[in-house]
Amino acid sequence: MTDISVIGLGAMGSALARAQIAAGRSVTVWNRSPEKATPLVAEGAIVAATASEAIAASPVTITCVKSHPQTMGILQNASNALPGKTIIELSTGGATEAEDLAHFLEGAGAEWMFGIINAYPHMIGNEDVVLSVVGTEEQWTSHSPIITSMGGSSVHVGDQAGMLAALFAGLFTVRQGFMWGMIYGAIACKKAGISMQAFSDLVPISMGMMKPYYDYFAATVPNATYDDPPATMQTYAAALEDVLASFEALGARDELPRLFVDMANKGMAAGYEDKALTAIIEVLAQDRAD
Repeated sequence: MTDISVIGLGAMGSALARAQIAAGRSVTVWNRSPEKATPLVAEGAIVAATASEAIAASPVTITCVKSHPQTMGILQNASNALPGKTIIELSTGGATEAEDLAHFLEGAGAEWMFGIINAYPHMIGNEDVVLSVVGTEEQWTSHSPIITSMGGSSVHVGDQAGMLAALFAGLFTVRQGFMWGMIYGAIACKKAGISMQAFSDLVPISMGMMKPYYDYFAATVPNATYDDPPATMQTYAAALEDVLASFEALGARDELPRLFVDMANKGMAAGYEDKALTAIIEVLAQDRAD
Protein backbone atom coordinates (compact mmCIF):
# COMPACT_ATOMS: atom_id res chain seq x y z
CA MET A 1 0.00 0.00 0.00
CA THR A 2 1.04 3.59 -0.64
CA ASP A 3 -0.22 6.83 0.90
CA ILE A 4 -1.74 8.30 -2.22
CA SER A 5 -2.26 7.54 -5.90
CA VAL A 6 -2.30 9.94 -8.83
CA ILE A 7 -4.12 9.19 -12.08
CA GLY A 8 -3.22 11.43 -15.03
CA LEU A 9 0.40 12.43 -15.58
CA GLY A 10 0.28 15.41 -17.87
CA ALA A 11 2.21 18.49 -16.82
CA MET A 12 -0.25 19.26 -14.01
CA GLY A 13 -0.77 15.69 -12.83
CA SER A 14 2.98 15.11 -12.71
CA ALA A 15 3.40 18.29 -10.67
CA LEU A 16 0.73 17.11 -8.23
CA ALA A 17 2.48 13.75 -7.84
CA ARG A 18 5.82 15.47 -7.23
CA ALA A 19 4.26 17.65 -4.55
CA GLN A 20 3.09 14.54 -2.71
CA ILE A 21 6.52 12.93 -3.02
CA ALA A 22 8.12 16.14 -1.75
CA ALA A 23 5.76 16.05 1.24
CA GLY A 24 7.16 12.63 2.16
CA ARG A 25 4.24 10.50 1.00
CA SER A 26 4.57 7.23 -0.86
CA VAL A 27 2.91 7.62 -4.25
CA THR A 28 1.47 5.25 -6.85
CA VAL A 29 0.92 6.68 -10.34
CA TRP A 30 -0.91 5.63 -13.48
CA ASN A 31 -1.29 7.15 -16.93
CA ARG A 32 -2.72 5.80 -20.17
CA SER A 33 0.65 6.52 -21.78
CA PRO A 34 3.01 4.63 -19.45
CA GLU A 35 6.11 6.55 -20.53
CA LYS A 36 4.77 9.63 -18.72
CA ALA A 37 5.47 7.83 -15.44
CA THR A 38 9.18 7.26 -16.09
CA PRO A 39 10.48 10.55 -14.61
CA LEU A 40 8.35 10.04 -11.50
CA VAL A 41 9.70 6.53 -10.96
CA ALA A 42 13.17 8.07 -10.79
CA GLU A 43 11.83 10.32 -8.02
CA GLY A 44 10.40 7.44 -6.00
CA ALA A 45 6.90 6.81 -7.37
CA ILE A 46 5.51 3.33 -7.99
CA VAL A 47 3.81 2.67 -11.33
CA ALA A 48 0.51 0.81 -11.45
CA ALA A 49 -0.34 -1.33 -14.46
CA THR A 50 -3.97 -0.19 -14.50
CA ALA A 51 -6.13 2.56 -13.05
CA SER A 52 -7.86 -0.05 -10.91
CA GLU A 53 -4.52 -1.13 -9.50
CA ALA A 54 -3.60 2.49 -8.76
CA ILE A 55 -6.85 3.11 -6.87
CA ALA A 56 -6.50 -0.14 -4.93
CA ALA A 57 -2.97 0.82 -3.87
CA SER A 58 -3.93 3.85 -1.74
CA PRO A 59 -6.78 5.12 0.43
CA VAL A 60 -6.88 8.37 -1.56
CA THR A 61 -6.51 8.89 -5.32
CA ILE A 62 -6.04 12.23 -7.08
CA THR A 63 -7.45 12.32 -10.61
CA CYS A 64 -6.18 15.01 -12.97
CA VAL A 65 -7.12 14.39 -16.59
CA LYS A 66 -8.84 16.50 -19.25
CA SER A 67 -12.40 16.57 -17.91
CA HIS A 68 -14.94 15.08 -15.52
CA PRO A 69 -16.35 12.84 -18.29
CA GLN A 70 -12.85 11.48 -18.95
CA THR A 71 -12.42 10.81 -15.23
CA MET A 72 -15.82 9.09 -15.24
CA GLY A 73 -14.73 6.80 -18.05
CA ILE A 74 -11.55 5.81 -16.22
CA LEU A 75 -13.33 5.21 -12.92
CA GLN A 76 -16.18 3.24 -14.47
CA ASN A 77 -13.58 0.81 -15.78
CA ALA A 78 -12.04 0.63 -12.29
CA SER A 79 -15.25 0.52 -10.27
CA ASN A 80 -14.25 -2.72 -8.53
CA ALA A 81 -11.50 -0.80 -6.70
CA LEU A 82 -13.64 2.15 -5.55
CA PRO A 83 -15.49 0.95 -2.42
CA GLY A 84 -14.02 2.59 0.68
CA LYS A 85 -11.73 4.90 -1.28
CA THR A 86 -11.63 8.69 -1.59
CA ILE A 87 -11.26 10.34 -4.99
CA ILE A 88 -9.96 13.92 -5.16
CA GLU A 89 -11.03 15.06 -8.62
CA LEU A 90 -8.93 17.92 -9.99
CA SER A 91 -10.04 17.69 -13.63
CA THR A 92 -12.30 20.37 -15.10
CA GLY A 93 -15.93 20.37 -16.13
CA GLY A 94 -19.39 21.81 -15.68
CA ALA A 95 -21.72 21.58 -12.71
CA THR A 96 -23.87 18.80 -14.17
CA GLU A 97 -20.79 16.74 -15.07
CA ALA A 98 -19.42 17.14 -11.54
CA GLU A 99 -22.74 16.15 -9.99
CA ASP A 100 -22.97 13.09 -12.26
CA LEU A 101 -19.47 12.01 -11.26
CA ALA A 102 -20.21 12.54 -7.56
CA HIS A 103 -23.40 10.48 -7.88
CA PHE A 104 -21.49 7.69 -9.61
CA LEU A 105 -18.80 7.65 -6.90
CA GLU A 106 -21.35 7.56 -4.11
CA GLY A 107 -23.12 4.67 -5.82
CA ALA A 108 -19.78 2.86 -6.12
CA GLY A 109 -19.11 3.21 -2.39
CA ALA A 110 -16.44 5.90 -2.68
CA GLU A 111 -16.15 9.37 -1.17
CA TRP A 112 -15.25 12.41 -3.28
CA MET A 113 -13.75 15.86 -3.19
CA PHE A 114 -13.52 18.21 -6.18
CA GLY A 115 -11.02 21.02 -6.65
CA ILE A 116 -10.02 23.87 -8.95
CA ILE A 117 -6.28 24.48 -9.32
CA ASN A 118 -5.55 28.20 -9.49
CA ALA A 119 -1.96 27.83 -10.69
CA TYR A 120 0.35 26.66 -13.45
CA PRO A 121 2.17 23.32 -13.03
CA HIS A 122 5.49 24.95 -12.09
CA MET A 123 3.77 26.70 -9.17
CA ILE A 124 2.34 23.56 -7.55
CA GLY A 125 3.58 23.08 -4.00
CA ASN A 126 4.13 26.78 -3.35
CA GLU A 127 2.77 28.28 -0.16
CA ASP A 128 0.75 30.96 -1.97
CA VAL A 129 -0.99 28.57 -4.40
CA VAL A 130 -4.73 28.09 -3.91
CA LEU A 131 -6.78 25.01 -4.67
CA SER A 132 -10.48 25.77 -4.15
CA VAL A 133 -12.05 22.56 -2.87
CA VAL A 134 -15.53 21.19 -2.21
CA GLY A 135 -16.44 18.21 -0.09
CA THR A 136 -17.75 17.60 3.40
CA GLU A 137 -16.21 19.36 6.38
CA GLU A 138 -15.03 15.98 7.64
CA GLN A 139 -13.26 15.22 4.36
CA TRP A 140 -11.58 18.61 4.40
CA THR A 141 -10.35 17.99 7.94
CA SER A 142 -9.03 14.56 6.98
CA HIS A 143 -7.49 15.40 3.63
CA SER A 144 -6.44 19.04 3.87
CA PRO A 145 -2.78 18.04 4.49
CA ILE A 146 -2.79 16.31 1.09
CA ILE A 147 -4.39 19.32 -0.57
CA THR A 148 -2.19 21.94 1.09
CA SER A 149 0.87 19.97 -0.04
CA MET A 150 -0.16 20.99 -3.55
CA GLY A 151 -1.18 24.55 -2.66
CA GLY A 152 -0.36 25.99 0.74
CA SER A 153 -3.19 28.54 0.71
CA SER A 154 -5.93 26.15 -0.39
CA VAL A 155 -9.48 26.74 0.84
CA HIS A 156 -12.63 24.71 1.47
CA VAL A 157 -15.58 26.52 -0.16
CA GLY A 158 -18.55 24.18 0.24
CA ASP A 159 -19.96 20.67 0.12
CA GLN A 160 -21.76 20.45 -3.25
CA ALA A 161 -20.00 18.96 -6.28
CA GLY A 162 -21.44 21.53 -8.69
CA MET A 163 -20.29 24.57 -6.71
CA LEU A 164 -16.88 24.81 -8.34
CA ALA A 165 -18.28 25.39 -11.82
CA ALA A 166 -20.10 28.45 -10.50
CA LEU A 167 -16.99 29.61 -8.64
CA PHE A 168 -14.88 29.29 -11.77
CA ALA A 169 -17.50 31.15 -13.81
CA GLY A 170 -17.64 33.92 -11.23
CA LEU A 171 -13.89 34.41 -10.92
CA PHE A 172 -13.35 34.12 -14.67
CA THR A 173 -16.01 36.78 -15.19
CA VAL A 174 -14.10 39.14 -12.89
CA ARG A 175 -10.94 38.73 -14.97
CA GLN A 176 -12.77 38.96 -18.27
CA GLY A 177 -14.63 42.04 -17.06
CA PHE A 178 -11.27 43.76 -16.78
CA MET A 179 -10.13 42.50 -20.18
CA TRP A 180 -13.33 43.58 -21.94
CA GLY A 181 -13.24 46.88 -20.11
CA MET A 182 -9.83 47.54 -21.64
CA ILE A 183 -11.09 46.50 -25.07
CA TYR A 184 -14.11 48.80 -24.99
CA GLY A 185 -12.04 51.60 -23.49
CA ALA A 186 -9.61 51.22 -26.38
CA ILE A 187 -12.49 51.40 -28.89
CA ALA A 188 -13.64 54.77 -27.51
CA CYS A 189 -10.10 56.16 -27.43
CA LYS A 190 -9.34 54.93 -30.94
CA LYS A 191 -12.49 56.63 -32.22
CA ALA A 192 -11.39 59.85 -30.50
CA GLY A 193 -7.95 59.73 -32.11
CA ILE A 194 -6.08 58.90 -28.90
CA SER A 195 -3.09 56.68 -29.58
CA MET A 196 -3.35 53.12 -28.36
CA GLN A 197 0.06 53.52 -26.76
CA ALA A 198 -1.16 56.46 -24.69
CA PHE A 199 -4.25 54.53 -23.62
CA SER A 200 -2.19 51.44 -22.79
CA ASP A 201 0.26 53.50 -20.73
CA LEU A 202 -2.58 55.03 -18.70
CA VAL A 203 -4.40 51.76 -17.92
CA PRO A 204 -2.12 50.99 -14.92
CA ILE A 205 -3.11 54.33 -13.40
CA SER A 206 -6.77 53.37 -13.68
CA MET A 207 -5.87 50.01 -12.15
CA GLY A 208 -4.98 51.91 -8.99
CA MET A 209 -8.72 51.94 -8.29
CA MET A 210 -8.97 48.15 -8.37
CA LYS A 211 -8.10 47.69 -4.68
CA PRO A 212 -10.58 50.35 -3.48
CA TYR A 213 -13.23 48.75 -5.71
CA TYR A 214 -12.53 45.37 -4.14
CA ASP A 215 -12.61 46.88 -0.65
CA TYR A 216 -15.97 48.47 -1.51
CA PHE A 217 -17.27 45.08 -2.65
CA ALA A 218 -15.88 43.21 0.37
CA ALA A 219 -17.33 45.74 2.81
CA THR A 220 -20.84 45.54 1.36
CA VAL A 221 -21.64 42.21 -0.31
CA PRO A 222 -20.68 39.43 2.17
CA ASN A 223 -22.94 40.85 4.89
CA ALA A 224 -25.41 42.65 2.57
CA THR A 225 -24.59 46.00 4.22
CA TYR A 226 -25.40 48.54 1.53
CA ASP A 227 -26.25 51.63 3.59
CA ASP A 228 -24.18 54.85 3.75
CA PRO A 229 -21.74 54.01 0.94
CA PRO A 230 -18.94 56.41 -0.06
CA ALA A 231 -20.67 56.61 -3.47
CA THR A 232 -24.30 55.68 -4.05
CA MET A 233 -25.81 53.78 -6.93
CA GLN A 234 -27.26 57.07 -8.16
CA THR A 235 -23.78 58.61 -8.23
CA TYR A 236 -22.41 55.68 -10.23
CA ALA A 237 -25.41 55.78 -12.58
CA ALA A 238 -24.79 59.44 -13.40
CA ALA A 239 -21.14 58.73 -14.22
CA LEU A 240 -22.13 55.73 -16.32
CA GLU A 241 -24.64 57.86 -18.25
CA ASP A 242 -21.80 60.29 -19.05
CA VAL A 243 -19.62 57.43 -20.26
CA LEU A 244 -22.40 56.08 -22.47
CA ALA A 245 -23.03 59.56 -23.90
CA SER A 246 -19.34 59.79 -24.83
CA PHE A 247 -19.48 56.43 -26.63
CA GLU A 248 -22.61 57.52 -28.50
CA ALA A 249 -21.09 60.86 -29.52
CA LEU A 250 -18.04 59.04 -30.87
CA GLY A 251 -20.13 56.53 -32.81
CA ALA A 252 -18.33 53.78 -30.89
CA ARG A 253 -19.78 50.37 -30.12
CA ASP A 254 -21.45 50.76 -26.75
CA GLU A 255 -22.81 47.35 -25.70
CA LEU A 256 -20.72 47.24 -22.52
CA PRO A 257 -21.34 50.75 -21.17
CA ARG A 258 -25.01 50.42 -22.12
CA LEU A 259 -25.20 47.23 -20.06
CA PHE A 260 -23.73 49.11 -17.10
CA VAL A 261 -26.30 51.90 -17.43
CA ASP A 262 -29.20 49.48 -17.86
CA MET A 263 -28.20 47.52 -14.74
CA ALA A 264 -27.74 50.65 -12.62
CA ASN A 265 -31.14 51.93 -13.75
CA LYS A 266 -32.67 48.58 -12.85
CA GLY A 267 -31.24 48.88 -9.35
CA MET A 268 -32.54 52.41 -8.90
CA ALA A 269 -35.97 51.39 -10.14
CA ALA A 270 -35.98 48.77 -7.38
CA GLY A 271 -35.42 51.49 -4.78
CA TYR A 272 -31.66 51.16 -4.25
CA GLU A 273 -30.61 54.58 -5.56
CA ASP A 274 -29.18 55.65 -2.17
CA LYS A 275 -27.51 52.30 -1.51
CA ALA A 276 -24.13 50.97 -2.58
CA LEU A 277 -23.83 50.05 -6.26
CA THR A 278 -23.20 46.46 -5.18
CA ALA A 279 -26.79 46.27 -3.89
CA ILE A 280 -27.72 45.51 -7.50
CA ILE A 281 -26.74 41.91 -6.67
CA GLU A 282 -29.90 41.64 -4.56
CA VAL A 283 -31.99 42.60 -7.59
CA LEU A 284 -30.23 40.61 -10.30
CA ALA A 285 -29.87 37.44 -8.24
CA GLN A 286 -33.68 37.22 -8.14
CA ASP A 287 -33.96 37.44 -11.93
CA ARG A 288 -33.96 34.51 -14.30
CA ALA A 289 -31.99 34.78 -17.52
CA ASP A 290 -34.17 34.87 -20.62
